[in-house]
Amino acid sequence: MQVPKRLSRRAMLAMLATGAAAAGFPRLAAADNYPSRPMLLVVPFAAGGGTDGTARVLAAALSSELGQPMVVENRPAAGGVLSAAQVAAARPDGYTLLWGNTTTLGISPHLYKNVAYDPVASFQQISRAATGPLVLIVNQAVQAQSIGELVSLAASRPGELNFGSAGNGTVNHLCTEYLKSKTGMKMVHVPYKGNGPALVDLVAGRIQMMFGGMGQLVPHIKAGKVRALAIASAKRHPLLPDLPTFAEAGIPDFEILEFFGLVAPSGIPQNVLERLSEAFRKATASERVRSQISNFGYDAVFDTPQDFRAAIVREGARWKPIIKALGLSA
Repeated sequence: MQVPKRLSRRAMLAMLATGAAAAGFPRLAAADNYPSRPMLLVVPFAAGGGTDGTARVLAAALSSELGQPMVVENRPAAGGVLSAAQVAAARPDGYTLLWGNTTTLGISPHLYKNVAYDPVASFQQISRAATGPLVLIVNQAVQAQSIGELVSLAASRPGELNFGSAGNGTVNHLCTEYLKSKTGMKMVHVPYKGNGPALVDLVAGRIQMMFGGMGQLVPHIKAGKVRALAIASAKRHPLLPDLPTFAEAGIPDFEILEFFGLVAPSGIPQNVLERLSEAFRKATASERVRSQISNFGYDAVFDTPQDFRAAIVREGARWKPIIKALGLSA
């Protein structure tokens, strides 16, 4: 099918909903010609954060490699579990895909009750695209220049400080709960539908603290709009060389990386999996794509489907006991 150059987004989505199979073509024949129409990439968080930014970089690169548009659609709600469940239940033909991350695949299934998908079995893993550490920031009105000063401030004002996150059960929410458990801080959680809206409120002074991805935060940090206190990595980052790690700030065992990657509903045809994997490999090997991912503060990666599956299992094994120990549920 030849796609008009000026095809509207609504028309693309209509084509996605219709599909070759709905027109009576055999599934195998459609798979052999994959992709023959636009693909839908579901992003489970709002625009403006690392999940959305990395998704759009890879969607553009994959569109070029596959020769068909990849339409990005943001569906923010409930820490990404609703969007993930919708994709898991979609037709396994390679035309509906999910931009999965640490939250939807490593945390939410162990935090929410009755999640309608299994983070491993419900999906066919394609590859991760990026990994990177989280950074703790406060707004400029907060009288704390270090983690130690923040802990002291929170102790003097228990329950008065607010922290934002991309939503209940997201990785930056769990990071803060983990930090609270290590320091005894008492703060109030304010969930948003993505890191972008949370950052807007933090800059405006409506919340005091949040964790976020490097690329999203670095411009605001360097512009003096927010203050960074520590980075959740094993060593300092070249984009913020003066920012201490949590270990350096006196809080050991606080290395938390987030990841982003592509998954499809379980059961997609083997040749579709191979086509997507090859396109993904070429995309992440591109210097332009790697540079764009680096600008977000992440490292570009390419996994085999088996490697990505193992990474999801490891992430779940890490967060499940933390969630249980903290007594968290959503």
